[in-house]
Amino acid sequence: MTILGPEQTVTSIYLPTSPIKGDQWHYNNIDAVQSLIDLNGNHWRKILTIAAKLSVTGQNWRQYRDANLLKQHEAIITAAVSLQPNSTTHIICGHESALALGLQWNSANYKPLIAGDNKLLKHHQLPIYLCPYLDYRQFPNHHINIVRQALGKVLLD
Repeated sequence: MTILGPEQTVTSIYLPTSPIKGDQWHYNNIDAVQSLIDLNGNHWRKILTIAAKLSVTGQNWRQYRDANLLKQHEAIITAAVSLQPNSTTHIICGHESALALGLQWNSANYKPLIAGDNKLLKHHQLPIYLCPYLDYRQFPNHHINIVRQALGKVLLD
């Protein structure tokens, strides 16, 4: 398991695999997100952009991604086998992450955020969300806004 960000966060975002990090990488570095993008390319730029869109409280997700993402309110957890006990909200991205955590995508414990669509699910009692992998083909802006709404955040333009 790898934690990209502080261990004590409001939100943990779970992914199956870790990015390449430089030897001196630390989430508090001013260029932490940019260095992940530089080392891992467009794929991780997209992942971090969607994470920022899910996390930002206002509209300016670009500034949030570049300056604040992974610094205090959220962490990306990769290859996890248990939920982070210090997080209040858990966003599990992709079937692989859900299976590693022992969560059943089609369980009766999860209700769709969109009627008749099992791509976005929320636990009926706990703040656990089962979502697609952080890729725009699987997790478009429309779905990002549905999760944001469920999290009590304003919708992005």
